[in-house]
Amino acid sequence: MAHPARSPAAGERGFSLVETVAALGILSLAAVPLMQVATGAVQNTARLESRLLARTTAENVLARAMSDPDPVEIGVSAGTETQMGRDYAWELNVLPTGRDALVRMEVYVHEAGGQQVLARLMTLKTLPSQPLVDE
Repeated sequence: MAHPARSPAAGERGFSLVETVAALGILSLAAVPLMQVATGAVQNTARLESRLLARTTAENVLARAMSDPDPVEIGVSAGTETQMGRDYAWELNVLPTGRDALVRMEVYVHEAGGQQVLARLMTLKTLPSQPLVDE
């Protein structure tokens, strides 16, 4: 004897397995681009942090050069500095400006071992006047 078809009770209604799988598939299609956006944001933050630390290094190099009481020499000097556990290499170029008592100082900073310049700052410095010598 066949059982008559019964209608589901109010508490037994829900989604079928096919509907659930289809909904999860649509959700995963939307989640992948969102994950890519989040990953890109994290990478951008890391790049910005590195540039900020490189700029801080450049500012430190120029501050030391500006406050040094010894006369600055025309030419190139280089060194490294650590900021928040990261090593940055810097290069300070001191160039003549065409005026006797004025030089241009440019500093370039990149991550140690890297080639890309992350920060570049330039300033002018007056040279101390030469004392007159009595003969």
